[in-house]
Amino acid sequence: MMSWRKLIRVVHRDIGYTAAALVIAYSISGLAVNHIEDWNPNYTFHESAVNIGAMPSDSYDAMEAYVVDRLDLNRAQVRGRVMDSETVFRVFLAEGQEVKIDVRTGQGTVKRVEKRAVLYQVNMLHLNDIKGAWTWIADLFAIALLVLAMTGMFIHKGNQGIIGRGKWFLAAGLAIPTLFIVYINCGAGIGAPH
Repeated sequence: MMSWRKLIRVVHRDIGYTAAALVIAYSISGLAVNHIEDWNPNYTFHESAVNIGAMPSDSYDAMEAYVVDRLDLNRAQVRGRVMDSETVFRVFLAEGQEVKIDVRTGQGTVKRVEKRAVLYQVNMLHLNDIKGAWTWIADLFAIALLVLAMTGMFIHKGNQGIIGRGKWFLAAGLAIPTLFIVYINCGAGIGAPH
């Protein structure tokens, strides 16, 4: 009959193997999303110069149609248009893309947005943007992490285990979030009510 400590090691090992890919994916996504103020983890933005020639000035509809035709844009992507100034016409496209054209010269820029390969999809999984069945998978993953944490504390025994050096690492791990929670609740931290 298998001892309880051996059973813990087997459970920890097998769940660890099963969860490894998601741990890596969530870790990469977490690092990316944590720094959202410094960069966009989902999209890259590219701006290119264009020259479509002098534009018609009959109406905004005519100007928009001219820009769409000359740049071979998808009409379904157009979200609006505006005269930014007396000479600059702007066409807004889906997903933050846009065109700016000087109506006198036809010179301007096209800002295009592209999804970051792999990172966009991983962030969708991490933030559970797709909902549905993925919610259940994410819940199972969270339970797997709980099991890994609990079994990990009891893999070793004696001085190497939870009653030995392990207790100090566990205390340090608990202290970090506890100190931040106290800091936030004292009104001095990020997220404090104003």
